[in-house]
Amino acid sequence: MRAARVRATSPKGTPYAFPNNPAPSSAIEIHEDVPKPQVSKPGELLIQVKASTVFRDNLEWNELYPPHHALLGNDFAGVVVAVHDSEQDFRIGDHVYGMAHANRGGTWAEYAIVTSEEASRKPDNLSWEEAAALPGSALTADQALFMHAGLETTAQPAKQILITGASGGIGMYLVQFAVAAGHDVVAATSSKERNGSFLRSIGAHEVVEYRDFATLDEFDLVVDSAGFPVLGDCWSVVKPNGTLVAFDACSWGYIQEHKSKGISKGKEGVRALYFIAEPSRVSMGRIAEHVSKGTVKGHVLKTVSLNDVREAYESVHSRGIGHGKIVVLP
Repeated sequence: MRAARVRATSPKGTPYAFPNNPAPSSAIEIHEDVPKPQVSKPGELLIQVKASTVFRDNLEWNELYPPHHALLGNDFAGVVVAVHDSEQDFRIGDHVYGMAHANRGGTWAEYAIVTSEEASRKPDNLSWEEAAALPGSALTADQALFMHAGLETTAQPAKQILITGASGGIGMYLVQFAVAAGHDVVAATSSKERNGSFLRSIGAHEVVEYRDFATLDEFDLVVDSAGFPVLGDCWSVVKPNGTLVAFDACSWGYIQEHKSKGISKGKEGVRALYFIAEPSRVSMGRIAEHVSKGTVKGHVLKTVSLNDVREAYESVHSRGIGHGKIVVLP
């Protein structure tokens, strides 16, 4: 089958590894003869992948760097074509979507193994492309707010929340979910001119630029999806007893680093967190409720073929490319 892989070493033979030597986009290769995976364990499903997506940090996970060509891609929407004999929840022919765990991936391919915990039935009102654009970003946003920050899905009373990178693939769902839960949301972006109208259209109560931080009141919760250097400035706008949540791959270890550099000085009472999103039926259930109500859908910026995935990965690192996910059609 056709699939995208990342080379394990540089042309000079130096092993790629994150964070010290992550693979560049040039290490992404399309192979025509990758063995088609087979169901071998209880809970496994083989799906024919109809659509996947590109993440900004696809090459920034340690799990991608075993001593062989790792398969890329985590979001998926597709058709179940094989199940384990013990499978109870899914059948051949089911239309599913979800996010494969970070320690495995493999959805930039014609076929992929996912688990029954990772898969949910695709809502009929979503296209393959819209369905693939939801899970990874929406799961991360849901878990940031309701699992790690500890918010209630119905706000009583409303929290004051600042979201950075608010117009990005994850930020847009952070805004929508927090607003839907009844919280007061300020969306931070690098450009109000470029992103202000979009952010207000998805519910943000106020839109600010990062350079405005010095003029802002402090917030109960700050969720950073922009990463460095914006993350360092977030300490100045979180209340001394507030919560700061980060999840960008490059933000790993920020709590100790900022403490050692004095960046978080004076905010020792802040509950600072870092997490990596994991597949969750609970999160997918909440997302499905939003989809059924029409309050949230997958935002698709554009679609690309598997042959163009390297260029697509490079483009997601560019500002101003638009709003939504780049969807890969194997």
